[in-house]
Amino acid sequence: MKKQKLSFSTLLQAGCSAILFISCLLPWLNITSPQESLRGEFSLINMPVQTVSDIGIMTNTFPPAGSIFDYYRIVLYVILFFIFINIFIQLIKKIPLFTCYSCLLPTCFSYLFWARVADCGNYLECAGIGLYLTNIFGTIAIAAAWTDLGRNYEIHRKLFSFCWKWSMLCFVLPIILIPLSGFLRIQTFDIHIIQQIVFAFTTVCFIIWAIGIMQIPFLIYAKIVNQISKQKNHQVRHF
Repeated sequence: MKKQKLSFSTLLQAGCSAILFISCLLPWLNITSPQESLRGEFSLINMPVQTVSDIGIMTNTFPPAGSIFDYYRIVLYVILFFIFINIFIQLIKKIPLFTCYSCLLPTCFSYLFWARVADCGNYLECAGIGLYLTNIFGTIAIAAAWTDLGRNYEIHRKLFSFCWKWSMLCFVLPIILIPLSGFLRIQTFDIHIIQQIVFAFTTVCFIIWAIGIMQIPFLIYAKIVNQISKQKNHQVRHF
C-alpha cells in the first residue's frame, strides 16, 4: 500500500501544535513590581490568581491547596495532553478537526489573558514569551485546520451541521444550567462528594459551552473558504 504524502497544511498543524505545547509551559506572565509580594515568571500551569482586598488593592497570589483551582489545573493538563497527541495524530492520520478543538481553548485564553497583562501597566515587561507564541502559533494552527475543512466542506457537511446545532444550543444552555446549578447547590450544600460531582459536571458543561461559542467565527470562516474554493473551481472549468 502506497504511503500517503503529508501535505503542507498537515505539517503546519503538527508543527504549530508542538510549539503551542511548549508555549503553554513557557512564561506567560512576568511579575517584577516591587509592590507585589509574589514575583517571578509564571506559565499557564502555575499561574497565580488575582485577589482584591477590602480596600480595593489587587495582588497576585497562589491559590491555597485543596481549592477549586486544583481542579482547573487538572483541566489544563488534559488540554495539554490533547495538544501533545495532536502532533502525532496529524502526522499519522490527518484529522484537522482535532487540531481545531485541541488548540482552541489555550489560544482563545491567551487572547483573553491580555486583560490580565494590562493590570501590570507595561505590556512589554509583563507579557512572557509563552503568551506571544501561543497567540501566534495557536492562531496559525486553528486557521490552517479550518481552512482545510472549508476546502472540503461538502465532505464534512454532516460535521458542520452538527457543529452549527451545537453552537445554537449553547445560547440556550446557560438558561437551563443556571437554575439547575442553583437547585443542586441547595440540595448538596453539606455533602462534599456530591459537591465535587456537581462541580465536575458544571465544568464540563462550561467547556462544552465555551467551545460551542468560540467555534462560531471559525464555522463562518470555513463557509467563506468553501465559497471561494467553489468560485475558483468554477473559473478553472471555464478555461
